[in-house]
Amino acid sequence: MQTFNMGRVPPVTFGAGRIAKVPDIVSELGGGPVLVIADAFLAQIGVTERLTEDLTERGLGYELAACIEGEPKDTLIDDLCARARSVGANTVIGIGGGAAMDAAKLVAAIARANEPCREFALAVRPLPSNGIPAIAIPTTAGTGSEVTRTSVVSTPEGSKNWYWGENLMFSQAILDPELTVSLPPHLTAWTGIDAVAHALEGSTARTTSPAGRLYGLEALRILSDALPKAVANGSDVELRGRVLWGSMIAGLALHNCNTHMGHNISHALGSLSRIHHGLATGLALEVTLPWLVARDDGAALYASASEAIGGNRTAGDLPKAFESLIRSCEIARALPQVCAGVSADALALAMKNPANRPMSQNSACVVEDSDLDEMASMMLALPLEQAA
Repeated sequence: MQTFNMGRVPPVTFGAGRIAKVPDIVSELGGGPVLVIADAFLAQIGVTERLTEDLTERGLGYELAACIEGEPKDTLIDDLCARARSVGANTVIGIGGGAAMDAAKLVAAIARANEPCREFALAVRPLPSNGIPAIAIPTTAGTGSEVTRTSVVSTPEGSKNWYWGENLMFSQAILDPELTVSLPPHLTAWTGIDAVAHALEGSTARTTSPAGRLYGLEALRILSDALPKAVANGSDVELRGRVLWGSMIAGLALHNCNTHMGHNISHALGSLSRIHHGLATGLALEVTLPWLVARDDGAALYASASEAIGGNRTAGDLPKAFESLIRSCEIARALPQVCAGVSADALALAMKNPANRPMSQNSACVVEDSDLDEMASMMLALPLEQAA
């Protein structure tokens, strides 16, 4: 009998217009002042204004930090922690994509410790126990950060550091599909494929469990149907809601069982270029799935994943089924031009980095360093997209 743990799930408020519930939830968690950490773009299009007006109407003071543009650096996290302390924040809100939510959960967890965030990287030290309650409001459907105990932050040199622990969990998540309608088709596809990868990897990992398969396979069934339709018709709030829900469930598969080769490569490639994480993960899975399913280990898991995304219930059919899904989302089998200068040797070295290696070791089969070299070459053998 397998022994496993099933991580907790924060309370979730789901539905169109549910962002209006924020003041009630803030009041329940401890009130203001509130530090709102948001994507810079959301301030430009008025989404944060709607949120802060609701807080003001309820007499809840706030500090708006609409400063997230891409993956946050640890220096930015330290600055945000200082702002949380200076305003005496009793609640933190993260609104935006995965980067904004990763920043918010980490700030909430460590701000009161008054120490540099890098002190807690890679779980070298336990996270503080006196964190600030935090609320997640995702505006993309992909990362599942609203329900995971991980945060990814870059160093000033560009490498990625992981933070994890139960104290990174949000106190509450609000899933409002109306907030995702403005996402353009290519970002809908890229973020959505990241969610597919969480579900597929979580349900086929060495560490997978009944919880990982429960969440992962259900997320694959939802996303394989709804995601291509949402890419084609982004104004359909019902479709957006299905993708957002599938993304959250996929995040629970990640939360319980972690990822493997797709994310090993995408995090490594992301440290060497400015490729979008979801795009990198989708392409990395497309490249590595034929290699993975050719091994005996994990065959039953891969067969279940194949069936969940519309393929035959055989391990060998999974690469074809995944390729069909990724093409139906209008994602081409090509790397963006930003990857032109990356060498296979540099990618393989990054894949072996201590921050990334554990993901490759979570594959169902044993993955040696020579295998990482091979897969790095396979990844960079993809053609480059045509310059505009």
